[in-house]
Amino acid sequence: MKKPKPEYKYQVNDSSQVIQFDTHNLFDKDYSESYLSAIDTFLEKIQGLSNLLGSHLIIDDSNAQRIPKIPEHLANLMVLAYVSAVESYFREIIRKIIIVDEAAQKVCEIHSLTYGAALIHSQDMLPEALLEGCSFASGENIISAIKTFIGFKNIKGEMPSEVKEVLEYFSKVCQLRHCIVHRFGRLGSKNMIELGLAKHKDFLEKPLKLDFNQLNDILLVCNNTVKVINNFLFQRIMARTVDDKVVHWHWDLRKDKKEFKKYYDIFASTVEPPVSDATLIDAYYEFKKVFKPSS
Repeated sequence: MKKPKPEYKYQVNDSSQVIQFDTHNLFDKDYSESYLSAIDTFLEKIQGLSNLLGSHLIIDDSNAQRIPKIPEHLANLMVLAYVSAVESYFREIIRKIIIVDEAAQKVCEIHSLTYGAALIHSQDMLPEALLEGCSFASGENIISAIKTFIGFKNIKGEMPSEVKEVLEYFSKVCQLRHCIVHRFGRLGSKNMIELGLAKHKDFLEKPLKLDFNQLNDILLVCNNTVKVINNFLFQRIMARTVDDKVVHWHWDLRKDKKEFKKYYDIFASTVEPPVSDATLIDAYYEFKKVFKPSS
């Protein structure tokens, strides 16, 4: 009888005992959606991240400029969190638009849901299931999702220059995110090409190293992306309610307030309003001034 072949069992590292790991109790069952607008939810998350970062900054008194230092790897984790907050904003804003806007609802009629999603999701969260397969980690993906789930004819060709600009910058931040997620911060060849071969060729396989100011620039890109797109979507959707007769406007605040408020509340920021005394009434009368048909 043939002897069994010996197994090579030399351990090159200490082995830990495998523990049982269950996930169903890791989530907050008592959580409920807030009544904040999507942009205020985003700003709230960013403020929480800023508080976390601030508690871990290192102040070097020998540095005349007193620029804080960031512990190794924390800056990379912040980049992941910032991009995640932007992606979360897009999921929330698209969901809320679909719930309120009939034109967006019509655009989404052709899209399929899994049976499990239809079975479990509440009515006001059901649009989230449409976005399960979506990624918002690039400008192209964001435009594609807006076109797919909200509509707008020829959106790519009609985008204002500031929208194109912020999405271009955000796409660069997303390439840094890819480096962090997939390569622990090292610059891969694909990321290098996307960011620009000529300027990045000397940094192939080199790790990302962010100082306080550079991390702040990334935060500003993420903030600007959300703020510019939030204004863009509000303006385009309100124009569409008139142009495509999505809403029958009476051009009388008493009759229109309830319908206008549905849209306004999705987008309006109370955390960082455009002016300190911005109100729904101001927004409505500006809307009326622009779109009311002349007598």
